[in-house]
Amino acid sequence: MKKIEIKLKNDQYNILYAPLSKSIDHIKSYFLNGKTVAIIADNNSAHHYLNKLEKDLLDVNQNVIKIILSPGEKNKDLTIASKIIEDLLSQKFERTDTIIALGGGVIGDLAGFVAAIIHRGVNFINIPTTLLSQVDSSIGGKTGVNTKYGKNLIGSFKQPEIVICDTEVLTTLPKRELLAGYTELVKHALINDVDLFNYLDVNSSEIFKNNTILQDAIYRSSLVKAEIVMKDVLEKDIRAHLNLGHTFGHAIEALYKYDGTLLHGEAVSIGIMMAFSLAEKISLCNTTQTEAVKKHFDNVGLKTNFSELPNSGLTSKNLIKLMKNDKKVRSGSINFILPKGIGSVDIFSGIDEDIIKEVLEEYL
Repeated sequence: MKKIEIKLKNDQYNILYAPLSKSIDHIKSYFLNGKTVAIIADNNSAHHYLNKLEKDLLDVNQNVIKIILSPGEKNKDLTIASKIIEDLLSQKFERTDTIIALGGGVIGDLAGFVAAIIHRGVNFINIPTTLLSQVDSSIGGKTGVNTKYGKNLIGSFKQPEIVICDTEVLTTLPKRELLAGYTELVKHALINDVDLFNYLDVNSSEIFKNNTILQDAIYRSSLVKAEIVMKDVLEKDIRAHLNLGHTFGHAIEALYKYDGTLLHGEAVSIGIMMAFSLAEKISLCNTTQTEAVKKHFDNVGLKTNFSELPNSGLTSKNLIKLMKNDKKVRSGSINFILPKGIGSVDIFSGIDEDIIKEVLEEYL
């Protein structure tokens, strides 16, 4: 059983890579004195795994509360979080009880946020069931909800007791979901592991056909994020590097109002290409590197532009306005995470808005 140990100043937990069916004892060990487990799941994960998980938990005399939501960013909302909390409190959910997230990144972020604020914090176990959530959102303790002003602007840090990654569950995902998750996987390679990028590039035609290659890629990508998180848990410094492509990507998502037109990973893959283009314009990287990334994205089927997407007010002016709502903005200036090649990034601010506009208009 592979695992990654996350060791923080005031917290420590494991990410286990194992079948869910063989991980029940690990899950049970974190129930402490609580009598109730609340499972927050999306429809897809509930359909495949909830009944079995509930049965296994009832074997230890736990009262199980099930909260099932439709998938999608629209549920990552403060009103939804408030309703869940009221529902749990009405059922006598106590501080010693446990919340389990069973689903993708939206469910993990929402359930973790609820776990962080109900009773000022309860036990939280994350069972990510999408590629995106396994390699990215389940690692590091970020939780939160969206607002009309942008993504994740209300949130908290809540480290889980344990994360269970069962890569077999990924076989139930549609190709579009896998590709969206793959964006975050390859993002980690672009940030800090050129060898991983080369491995992914060599195996681009096999990554979704060969489970051994995919498992290896997931583990190596997760290690990159884990190492960064352990150095900067509260995103005061290098953890911001993990936002490569996200300043552009979050603005794109907000423009489409999280309506499902674009998945998070799809917006970020376009955002990564924009970041490389911007970096090239200010001489941080070269055309060969940008083209290598685009070629890889094209080979695996990631989005690199807005073709086949509705216009929906898609203008450089609107995107820049939304980017100025980003959490990384300081004194009105947009901070970008930009590549200095493949496998290296840094934070850059004070970039001429005309250059940003020029990049955006090349993609529109």
